[in-house]
Amino acid sequence: MAALALAANLAAREAVASARNRADLGVAAWRAEACLERARAAITDSLAGSEYEPPGRTVWGRMDQVVAASPALAEMSCAVEVRAAGAAMDVNAADGGTLRRLFLALGRTEAGADSLADALADWMDADDVPRPLGAEAAWYRSLRLPVPRNGPVADARELMRVRGFRALPGIDTLLSAEPGRVPLSHAPPAVLAALPGFGPEAVARLAELRMRGERVAELAAFTQSLSTGARDEAGRRFHELAGTAVTEPEAWIVRARGAVGAPPAVSVVEVRLVRAGSRAAIVRRRTWTE
Repeated sequence: MAALALAANLAAREAVASARNRADLGVAAWRAEACLERARAAITDSLAGSEYEPPGRTVWGRMDQVVAASPALAEMSCAVEVRAAGAAMDVNAADGGTLRRLFLALGRTEAGADSLADALADWMDADDVPRPLGAEAAWYRSLRLPVPRNGPVADARELMRVRGFRALPGIDTLLSAEPGRVPLSHAPPAVLAALPGFGPEAVARLAELRMRGERVAELAAFTQSLSTGARDEAGRRFHELAGTAVTEPEAWIVRARGAVGAPPAVSVVEVRLVRAGSRAAIVRRRTWTE
């Protein structure tokens, strides 16, 4: 009888805890939605109030600052993150040479960069034949690890499953599965260094402009402002560079996170916004719990 009573008591506690968790998640989801809508309202207001916008200095190009400064979010019990699409390079669109340059910019040796690039290519390609420095399903199975997707990366967190990537702290801020050309106004130095024709001088020059609060208005004019050697390097690959980079973000990713309880029940909603005249249109939406 005592054992039965104890079991019933435990079952009741679990049921109560489960119900409370579901209720907390519901509240957390509404908080995230409320924050997202306030962020969108701040974005819409700023776009509606913009008239003349010189190239490279548009309101759309600084939406992260607009949302961060919005009083509409000051008292909200949630967290909102706004990041430029393309600031973390799209791993599914980048070729092997681009990825190798990024890994070199992170301080990896030539052999180390080749190994990481080959491992990532093997993770995404459709076959099970490893590249010279890569790893396919057999290697992962030997260590009882999840095998390669054999397809495009679905989320930046998936990169932690690729051989060697756990040794790259913060790689999810440099590589993503989010499409978009690299915005010169927001991309970190390692991503800029991976751009075709974008040598050390171009990266340093852009960092200098950012520190002064200046932005690049036109890509061609920026490359022409470099020294002869750096200008020639960019010029030889300008067609590739123009297809990979833009001066301002083409889209923004807005993520709102609501949390309730202790330990917290966390709900996240994320949207991709593109400019549609005087408003921002949602072209993708995702929700999940943490």
